[in-house]
Amino acid sequence: MKAWIIKLFLAAALTFLIFSLWKHIQLQRTASAPQSGEFSSPARDHESGRELNSLELALWASPSDSPARGYSRLDSLQSRISETRRNAIVRAAMRAAPAVVSVNVIQTQVVTAAYRDFFGYFYVPRQQQVQNLGSGFIINPRGYILTNEHVVHQASKVTISTSDGSTYDARIVGVDENTDLALLKIEPGDTRLPTVQLGDSDDLLIGEWAIAIGSPFGLLLEDTQPTVTVGVISAAGRDIKPEGDNPEKIYTNMIQTDAAINPGNSGGPLLNALGEVIGINTFIFSPSGGSVGMGFAIPINRAKRIAEDLIRGGKVRRPWIGIEVKDLTPELLESLGYRKDHSIKGVVISGVQFNSPAARNGSLRSGDIITQLDGRIVHSSTEWAGEMFDIRVDVPIELSVFRDGSGFQVKLIPVEQPTESLKHYSTGIGFDLVDLTQEVKSQLGVRVQNGAVVVNITDQDLEREGTILVYDILYRIGNVKISGAEQAVSLLKSVKRGMLVVLYLEREGRSIRRYLTG
Repeated sequence: MKAWIIKLFLAAALTFLIFSLWKHIQLQRTASAPQSGEFSSPARDHESGRELNSLELALWASPSDSPARGYSRLDSLQSRISETRRNAIVRAAMRAAPAVVSVNVIQTQVVTAAYRDFFGYFYVPRQQQVQNLGSGFIINPRGYILTNEHVVHQASKVTISTSDGSTYDARIVGVDENTDLALLKIEPGDTRLPTVQLGDSDDLLIGEWAIAIGSPFGLLLEDTQPTVTVGVISAAGRDIKPEGDNPEKIYTNMIQTDAAINPGNSGGPLLNALGEVIGINTFIFSPSGGSVGMGFAIPINRAKRIAEDLIRGGKVRRPWIGIEVKDLTPELLESLGYRKDHSIKGVVISGVQFNSPAARNGSLRSGDIITQLDGRIVHSSTEWAGEMFDIRVDVPIELSVFRDGSGFQVKLIPVEQPTESLKHYSTGIGFDLVDLTQEVKSQLGVRVQNGAVVVNITDQDLEREGTILVYDILYRIGNVKISGAEQAVSLLKSVKRGMLVVLYLEREGRSIRRYLTG
């Protein structure tokens, strides 16, 4: 009995040993075999038969996916990567770029050439043509284009090249030299032109994306596709008086950006991240001539107002309220009875012009301090001049005024400048005149009682040489006193060819004489 129990135990032990050995062999086989979703080396694409690289193996490897399912997963990943590439900047540029154009200008300039003969040097004026390049953008499907005035200044021919390679002759609808803006018009026929979306330049965030688009160097690159540069809004409300070619221009309330603005970019749009135009790229500050991260753009809200005026009437309606101001210095503040260190900021009224909206209101007088216009703080006379660019004729404004230690509000309605609203008379010899009315006398502050006012110069040589300037007062021709513009034009047109005529003018409070040949 005992021997039988021992044999039974040995048989059970042997059976357990055999079973354990078989289980171990099965586990080894399972560990060495390829798992579901993995590939033995070398792995192959079932469709193409090619070997898969390590990156594809990593992308496809999954505990439960087959190669076919892994292939669609790769497509999905590539799709997601493509979506991340199409960020806000890319989408903004794609939205606006088709409406950005290259502005190609032929300018006729008069230069003086030196010649030498037996008696010495003599100088002969001659004309020469030069090419200027800039950018612009289409704001209306009918073919209206905004750009800078300095791009098309003295242009004899303007050609527009669009991003699809089309070329159009353009006419200048109107320009505004003070704000450096110009409106052009092309005739697209049946072609539907792309347009930009205009934004709000009063709603800017310092540090938000700024995207500059233009045609740097124009067709010199033999490519009409615009160029995109990116930066941020560095500052807003910058007041700059540039020197050099345009010393008379005062750029106020400008947008500053570090997006690169290169030669040829002038007149192109500055965009926000939504693809809306917030400004017009105008100039850069650069000691070397290249971009150093200080570019400036005209606010689009100002450009919209100018464009509307030019489309409606071909000219800008200049607002006039009849207030003259000075900077509020500590010394001036003390003379008005305040402490030098008083915290008040603004500009001081130095004069209220008679017959003006401000005079008719009767609430303002010299010595009043204007601190705000429509809620915007006015820090300087330059800033005030910028605000005068941005107010509109017949649209009420509200001034915050400080007098004798207390503040109050004054509402005014700007009117069109008298020199702009009156009928223009062409002299036929290079300039236009209007009557010297009481309102015009108030606007210009002149001394003479009767005469005519120069309001437009069509012969640029007269202005360049200083012979005739805008706002000169013509009060006598020869021995005849002038009572109005119509009389002056009649006298000038009666001058015989080759006859010398003397014009008596008042300019900036002094009397001068100029000589013209009929």
